[in-house]
Amino acid sequence: MDSRTRAQTTLDFAIAMGIFLLAVSFVFTFIPSLTAPFVDGDQDQSVASDRVASHLSEGALGDPDEPFVVNQTCATVFFDETQQDYTDIPAGCGYNGTGHNERVGLSNRLDLRIELLHVDPNKTGSDRYRVVCVDSSDNIIHEDNATTSCETEYQIGEEPPDTDSITVARRVMTVPGCSFGADVQSCDVTLRVSVW
Repeated sequence: MDSRTRAQTTLDFAIAMGIFLLAVSFVFTFIPSLTAPFVDGDQDQSVASDRVASHLSEGALGDPDEPFVVNQTCATVFFDETQQDYTDIPAGCGYNGTGHNERVGLSNRLDLRIELLHVDPNKTGSDRYRVVCVDSSDNIIHEDNATTSCETEYQIGEEPPDTDSITVARRVMTVPGCSFGADVQSCDVTLRVSVW
């Protein structure tokens, strides 16, 4: 074989490897979510918040045959902190046990806060979220309803700390027969589960 017709193997290989390494470093630099599963230390929190939100929205707070619909009786007993040791849970509710961690199947190693929130589209920031509650007449209202006061707020658990290590999962649910006010046309609420 004539040496003048032979390819420059070493030089071609070096150029190809350089281009390959540049492409790989570009991908990992500009798409950091590729490495997130391997460097994120909060995987257990992420899985727990998502599992709890799915469990509650798909049947624990209502009938599994009607997912994402809140049953008032089930929700009121679940969120009533005075009844957290109450073992006579209404029939058809998809939870059991005492304490909110046990009722959602989560160990006490993780802290959580569960809230049903009505979102006011006319406000911004934290003012947009109003806690759903039941008044003395068993009407489902939100905490800003000025005509009546809340008996049982649909939130449970400690207030999350001001840190970056909180994982939040959300689901949209419907509350049949809500009394959110004349200006509110929808009975949709947001189930927010915070785990830390």
